[in-house]
Amino acid sequence: MTASSDATLSACSSCRGGIDRRTFLSAAVLAAVAAALDGCAAPLDAGGQFNGAYGGPLTVTISHFSALSSVGGVARVDNGSGAPTALYRSGNASFVAVALVCTHAGYYPLDITSSGFYCPAHGSSFAKSGGVTGGVAPTALQGFTTTYDASAGTVTINRPT
Repeated sequence: MTASSDATLSACSSCRGGIDRRTFLSAAVLAAVAAALDGCAAPLDAGGQFNGAYGGPLTVTISHFSALSSVGGVARVDNGSGAPTALYRSGNASFVAVALVCTHAGYYPLDITSSGFYCPAHGSSFAKSGGVTGGVAPTALQGFTTTYDASAGTVTINRPT
């Protein structure tokens, strides 16, 4: 035996001739592909892809969300029930409700930002009213009709079940 084969045997007692180039490259490519796929999926671990029920109608008491006390404010209002839902106060007596589910790949919940919503999975951004402002999302966020009851200080969001 040569010195190099002695080193190989002492380093890996189960392989006599070491690893051939083809086996090494195959394993390296497989590891690289697995790492790339894991990198693409990692942001979904924090949320996921929404495929559940929207949860039906939701009544929101405005005073429970300080951000909604003034025009331009936005807050997540679903309290973990049904689809993640945001309410945007677009006027003194008008509100816009949207699902915080990205229309590109279904990631949820979207992040609320000063200008609207952001999908950390693939970088799409949306206005507070739900329209696409950047990224790969093909359409606006799912919107829901709202009914404002000024005397009760509530907004009913008409989500499907």
